Amino acid sequence: MSETISLRLPHETIKKLRELADNEGKDRSTLIREMLEHGVKEKRIDQAVELYRLGQVTGWKAAELSGVSLWNFYRALAEKGVLLQYSEHDLEEDLKT
Repeated sequence: MSETISLRLPHETIKKLRELADNEGKDRSTLIREMLEHGVKEKRIDQAVELYRLGQVTGWKAAELSGVSLWNFYRALAEKGVLLQYSEHDLEEDLKT
């Protein structure tokens, strides 16, 4: 089920969206939906990385929260310069999960 939303954008942004859509052979609405989905996915990953960095969740839980595999989550950590934090306790929790 879909829901319609509206938002105001500067004319320059609308022009850029139109150009991108034309370059990809898509209508503007499709392009905007794709961009929003991509942005939502990245935001979920960012939030999970922050929880992980703060030690509030394990790698498994953070991957689950972000909607990606554990390996892809670890890749996101590396891209963002966050070191792995994995203790014996984390292993025990992951094995329970």
